[in-house]
Amino acid sequence: MSSSRDRRTAGPRNAPRPGWTEAERLEALDGYAILDTTPEAAFDDVAQLAREVCAAPIALVSLVAAERQWFKAEAGLGLRETGRDASVCVHTFREPGLLVIADLTRDPRTARNPLVAGPPALRFYAGHPLLTPEGLPLGALCVLDTRPRPDGVTPRQAAALAGLARQVMAQLELRRALRERDRALSDARASRDDLHLITEAAPALIATIDAGRVYRFANGNFAAWFGLDRDGIVGCPMRAVLGEARYAERAPYLERAFAGETVTFEARASGEAERHALVRYVPQRGPDGAVHGLHLLGVDITAEKAAQSALGDTALKFRAIAESMPQMVWSTRPDGYHDYYNARWYEFTGMPAGSTDGEGWNAIFHADEQPEAWRRWRHSLATGDLYEIEYRLRRHDGVYRWVLGRAMPIRDPETGAIQRWFGTCTDIDDQVRARETLARGREELEALVRERTAALEAANARLTAEMEERARVEAALRQAQKMEAVGQLTGGIAHDFNNLLTGITGALDLLRRRLSEGRHDNLERYASLATTSAQRAAALTHRLLAFARRQPLMAQAVDANRLVASMDDLLRRTLGERVRLELVVAGGLWPTLCDPNQLENALLNLAINARDAMPGGGHLTIETANAHLDDAYVAGEIGVRAGQYVCVSVSDTGAGMAPDVIARAFDPFFTTKPLGEGTGLGLSMIYGFAKQSDGHVRIYSEVGQGTSVKLYLPRHRGEAALAHAPAPSLPPPRAERGETVLVVEDDATVRALIGETLGELGYQVLEAADGQAGLGILGDARARVDLVITDVGLPGLNGRQMVDQALAARPSLRVLFITGYAENAAFGNGHLAPGMQMITKPFAIEAFTAKVRSMIEARA
Repeated sequence: MSSSRDRRTAGPRNAPRPGWTEAERLEALDGYAILDTTPEAAFDDVAQLAREVCAAPIALVSLVAAERQWFKAEAGLGLRETGRDASVCVHTFREPGLLVIADLTRDPRTARNPLVAGPPALRFYAGHPLLTPEGLPLGALCVLDTRPRPDGVTPRQAAALAGLARQVMAQLELRRALRERDRALSDARASRDDLHLITEAAPALIATIDAGRVYRFANGNFAAWFGLDRDGIVGCPMRAVLGEARYAERAPYLERAFAGETVTFEARASGEAERHALVRYVPQRGPDGAVHGLHLLGVDITAEKAAQSALGDTALKFRAIAESMPQMVWSTRPDGYHDYYNARWYEFTGMPAGSTDGEGWNAIFHADEQPEAWRRWRHSLATGDLYEIEYRLRRHDGVYRWVLGRAMPIRDPETGAIQRWFGTCTDIDDQVRARETLARGREELEALVRERTAALEAANARLTAEMEERARVEAALRQAQKMEAVGQLTGGIAHDFNNLLTGITGALDLLRRRLSEGRHDNLERYASLATTSAQRAAALTHRLLAFARRQPLMAQAVDANRLVASMDDLLRRTLGERVRLELVVAGGLWPTLCDPNQLENALLNLAINARDAMPGGGHLTIETANAHLDDAYVAGEIGVRAGQYVCVSVSDTGAGMAPDVIARAFDPFFTTKPLGEGTGLGLSMIYGFAKQSDGHVRIYSEVGQGTSVKLYLPRHRGEAALAHAPAPSLPPPRAERGETVLVVEDDATVRALIGETLGELGYQVLEAADGQAGLGILGDARARVDLVITDVGLPGLNGRQMVDQALAARPSLRVLFITGYAENAAFGNGHLAPGMQMITKPFAIEAFTAKVRSMIEARA
């Protein structure tokens, strides 16, 4: 028994934690779901047992929150809830353990309590606190008596109250656990519902796969991908849904994913429509870390694949067109950043690929044109206007040449926004210089010629001296060879043309003298001499153009076997009896696309070189074969593309060439023959012909062992054209029925010559000195014009532009173009419209008149 003083007995080991706020208490009470006053049998039983154990008339399970006190259970009191003043009668919670107050009237904490001062006049209190595991006091389990108890409670009674308090807390903890479980289940249901809404709204394929490779979840998009509903997916094995073939494709990815790796791959849908998805398998691990299943995430990329394919196809077509054009082609982003140039640009500038991207091209411009070029380019970028300007670009040899730069924007068809700029640079240096020359007077021109001739001679002397000096410096050998080639070119041209001009002017002087004297003997001989010299000058021009890859070529499908065989008699007569000729033609030889006349000239030139290399006689072999130049071969060659070629090789058993001679063999006017026995243009002409035909030429030689020159021409996929026998020489055909020809030529001499020639044949001739005048005649609907003969390179409105404008009024107009400019070589490569043909200066009168007649008759 205890004394009348307050005694603390051992209670629950949880001690009240000081500093709890009222908000924390309320939150905790809500967790235990005890804020309601509904009686519960479990708590009533505890209160009744405490009353009996302690032999007390009253027992309570008292709970406190803020200024409110209520009883979760009571026995003997008959009052479920008290007001604020009643709260002081319960445990103060200041210390753990049992609180015993023997006489409530004598304790200042309880003396004024209404239940002590008034009915039912409580006198004794013994209570054990109810503490949560965190130390939060919730209330007390207590017994009360209307009589004081000086002896308090026995130790057995105190232990019983402590145990019963733990039972109350066990019930409350169970209640809290069940409430937390219910909340968790509710949250899980809400999360599941949210997840379902999200997966259905997401534009993705979502599914889960268990360890048995069975679908356990699938959203609507995933089911629709297979043309099924979710019931046809969930619960079904992957093998049944995918089919054996698709399942076999995914098996390696599944193995990797179940091994713990996140796997991404591209998959195709079954069915007629070609659909693609980007699929990811993400391992789903359990508490033990093992992979128990997979999450499947997929995105439909069918549209992206189609767009990517279309974009790649468009880019491929553009690159094919750009690379086939003779102009320099370039392209920029919308902001003007240059990111593409075709091969012509790099061939012209000699710059490494990629070095002129961005603003790197600025270094190629002549400094005088840079400000205006930039001003116009910025204006075009800002406004979208067409960009067009003439400026000078530095060629790979350091020479600045005039080009015409043009660019136009490509816009989005829906928004109108600029997507790219596409531009070209066309070499117009010859036209610009011709235009400048025509603008000068004759006297100024002659003075300029003398001045430039003197400057050329001085420059030639300086270059010769420089070459001699640089030849001794091994580090500058390549530059010295280039300068030496330039010197040989200028000297050779001057030497050959002076000889040819001497023959022409001398023969014409003799003709004029004979005519002035009234003598007619030898006139035909002098005319023949002048014609021969002029033809040699034309041949020299063609060789120069062939070397420069600017020669107008009449490309057609050619059977190299047939062409080589047709040259047998010519070659044997040219080589003589001391050289034994052998022709070896390959079976199944592919056709090639080239100018057959130039190919014959090339083979004849190589045969003559081989004959000269075997003065004592020897063996010459001309062989044809199909060849394939692979990437490894072309990597060491400049400007050569990998692919299929027709190879024509000319091999001899002559003296051969040293490596330094082979390195310079294609240089213009380089020759090892004595002075007067060769111009040095033969191999350079062959080189130019091969390059202009998109082909390649290679020399293999050893001193004393002979030489082999291999000429590679691109394979042609069509049929080779049949050779035509030359037509017999006939009198010039005459005009019929008042036929009229319009002659548009800026050179007065050429115009007069053509007019008199056609006039003598009975044609009515209309003449125009430029394109604008010619367009005026063609615009007169009353004027009869059966054929237009026009120079292409007219000043201002050129011949092609004049014809294009005239076709609007005369759609059936027939046109014979005359060209001597290298830039017009495209007219000879099949780019002329029906009813148009071309003839190259200089031309024979017989060939010219025959072509005129054939075109007029074709029109009729």
